[in-house]
Amino acid sequence: MSDYPTDLSGLSGARLVRLFLDAVDMPRTTPAEWAEFFDFKARVFALIAERDGNPDAAKAAERARTNRERVLNKATMGGDV
Repeated sequence: MSDYPTDLSGLSGARLVRLFLDAVDMPRTTPAEWAEFFDFKARVFALIAERDGNPDAAKAAERARTNRERVLNKATMGGDV
């Protein structure tokens, strides 16, 4: 079960940044933990992109989604993350 919040819509920009920085500091060892982190990162940056019209945040969200898929694909094939 993920420790990341599911609904980010009511959070301020400062709170989103704090949650993200806290998430960056959390240790991850399994592919599932990495996938959850990248999913959370994608959701944070997608929300920032939507709220602010920030193209850099949209790119960060897309990279996080790509990393999530990469981790899941590697885990499915039995590779290391």
